[in-house]
Parts: sequence; C-alpha cells; structure tokens
Amino acid sequence: MTQFSHTFTITKKDNLRYNFFLMQKKLIATSAFVFVIIAAMVGLLRYAQSANLSGALINAFAMAVLGTVILVGINIITTVLRINGYYKQKKLTDFTVTFTTDTSGIHATSERGDSDLPWNRIVAVRETRHAFYVFITDSHANVLPKDQFSNAEEIAVFCALLEKNVEAGKLKLKRA
Repeated sequence: MTQFSHTFTITKKDNLRYNFFLMQKKLIATSAFVFVIIAAMVGLLRYAQSANLSGALINAFAMAVLGTVILVGINIITTVLRINGYYKQKKLTDFTVTFTTDTSGIHATSERGDSDLPWNRIVAVRETRHAFYVFITDSHANVLPKDQFSNAEEIAVFCALLEKNVEAGKLKLKRA
C-alpha cells in the first residue's frame, strides 16, 4: 500500500478557513431566507403605500440585497473577531501535527496528543481550494492545508489513498 506522511502547521488562517467552510451552507440558507423575508415585507409595504408595482419591486429587491449583504458581512466580521479573540486568550494557538496513513487509517501526532482514525470511522472528506478536511464528526475535522504539501505528486498520493480507503459517498475531492 502506498503510504503518506507529512507534517503540517495549523495556523490562524487555517482555522479561519475551516470556520468559514463550516458556516458556508448555513449562511447561504440563512441569506436566502433573509432575502425573501425582506423582499416580501418591503415589497408589500411599498406596494400598499404607493400602488406602483414596479417601484415596489425595485425597492424591495434593493432592500433585500442590502439586508443580505449586511447579514453576510456581520457573519464574516464576527467569525474573524471570535477566532482572533480565541488566539488572544490562548484558547487557540498554532500547532504542528504529523499525519501518517497505513492500512488501518490515518494517524495524527502532535504536541496536543496522538490519535488514530480508522478508515471506516471517517465521517466525510472534503477538498476545497485551500485544504483537505477529514471529518471525525459532523463538526470536527483534521485540517491538511494544501499550501503545505511538498508538491502536486504528494497531493495526488494522498487523494489516491483517500479514494482507495474511504467510501465514495463520504468523499468529495475536486479531481474525483
């Protein structure tokens, strides 16, 4: 079996990207909901006030876009402030972890401790533009930043191991 072993340093940037990845689906759904609610409320109010349908629709659309942009902006700002606060309070710090694979699974070794993740216990694997997320639970993942891989061949070896050992339904790779 081809093996993979590499040491990564997980930084504030990686933690921010992971948090944005986790909130992405909820933020899209919430934004759509907020857009519809604002558009409906403003549209109906403006139409009732002026009886001009096109003016009411234009105003409703503009206010809904503005409300959605504000919602997204607030979420981004609060996430950045929360992660920065965790780093200031030392609740989060940069750390180094070595991931090694073998026939039984993925093994992580760091100053925070060691863990073994058998292949059949992996909940999901997601590849983004910046990282691989190997989910241990629905909301907790090991982060492997792509910019810290040695080269494209090392990424290909890692992807091949994932494709061989993780159920296809749990795997979302960009090249798969």
